Amino acid sequence: MPNRAAPRLSCYAVTAPGLEPIAAAELGPLVASPVAADVGGVGFEATLPELYRVNLWSRVSSRVLVRLAEFEAAHFSELQAGCERIRWERFVGPRDGVRIRVTCRKSRLYHSDAVAERVGEAIRRRTGAVVVDAGGHEDDDTGDAQLVVVRLLHDRCTVSADSSGELLHRRGYRQVVAKAPLRETLAAALLLAAGYDGSGPLLDPLCGSGTIPIEAALVARRIAPGRHRAFAFERWLDFDAAAWHALRARADEGVLSFAPQPIAGSDRDAGAVQAARANAERAGVAED
Repeated sequence: MPNRAAPRLSCYAVTAPGLEPIAAAELGPLVASPVAADVGGVGFEATLPELYRVNLWSRVSSRVLVRLAEFEAAHFSELQAGCERIRWERFVGPRDGVRIRVTCRKSRLYHSDAVAERVGEAIRRRTGAVVVDAGGHEDDDTGDAQLVVVRLLHDRCTVSADSSGELLHRRGYRQVVAKAPLRETLAAALLLAAGYDGSGPLLDPLCGSGTIPIEAALVARRIAPGRHRAFAFERWLDFDAAAWHALRARADEGVLSFAPQPIAGSDRDAGAVQAARANAERAGVAED
C-alpha cells in the first residue's frame, strides 16, 4: 500500500506583543515545517501529533489556533457560504458549547456581533452545537466550550479553531498570587531571552509569587509546561489518544530528578514568599 503522509494543519501560535521571535525559536524544533513569525504570533504547519507537542511544550505561546478556512467576505451571504463549507463536526458535536470571538478591521462587514451570529448559525445548523458566548474577551473561558476565532481584515475572513482551551500561561500551579503578578508565559520568555537553560544558577531577588524561579525550575528540569493541564484538542472528534499519551510519556522520561544548579527567589513581602512556596509545591519544584 502507498505510504501516505499525514495531513498537515495550518496553525498559528498567538503570543504577547514582542515575544514572536522567542516563540519562533522555541517552536522550530517542535514541528517539521518552517515557522514564520509576524506581528502577534507565529505561523506554521503541523500534523496532529505536532500540534499536540506544541501545546505541551510551548512556554511562551498564549494559545495555538488551527486555521479552518480563509475566504472573501464583503457581504453576509459570502460569510455564510464560507462558514457552511467548514467541517465543524471535527471540532464540536451536538449540544457542545461554542464560544465565538470576532475582530473586524477595514472591512465592509464591521459589526462583530452580527458576524458572530452568522458564524454561530452555520455551526448550529451543521452540528447542533450551542453558542454559549459571542464576542468574548481573550481571557474569558466558558467551561469546555470550543473557541472559534473569526478575523475580518480588508474583507478577507479567516476562521480558526482554538486547540488549547484555557490560555497556555495557565499551567495549573499558580493558585496564589502577589501584587502585580507576572504571567507564566512572559516569565518563561524573559528566561529564554536571557539564554537561561538551567546550566547556571539563577537568583530572583524580587520574586513575588515565584513565577520566574518556578518557570526556571521547569526549564532546568526539562518539565513540559503543559504536562498537568487539559487541552481543547482532547475533545475533538479526530483526537489521537495514543499519540497524545506517547508524547506525554516521552516528556516524562526526559525529566531530570533535580535542577543542575541552584535557583533562588526572595521578596521583602512575607506573604509573597509564602505564595511562592505554595506555588512551587504545586508545580512539583519546591525542592529545586
